[in-house]
Amino acid sequence: MTPNQIRAAMILKNVRPADIARRLNVTRGAVSNVISGLKTSQRIREAVAEAIGKEVDAIWPLSAA
Repeated sequence: MTPNQIRAAMILKNVRPADIARRLNVTRGAVSNVISGLKTSQRIREAVAEAIGKEVDAIWPLSAA
């Protein structure tokens, strides 16, 4: 998925990066950086995937990790 597709899926599920950040005790910027592909964090990827109801590999294919 592209970063915009991830953000759109989050909007449809009524989840904000700040919600995930608060739950994981990380900054909103850290979540946004993972969504944008600027940084990697398995923990944040898993939280985003869970929030939008998709598998991590469907959002971030292994070849892109």
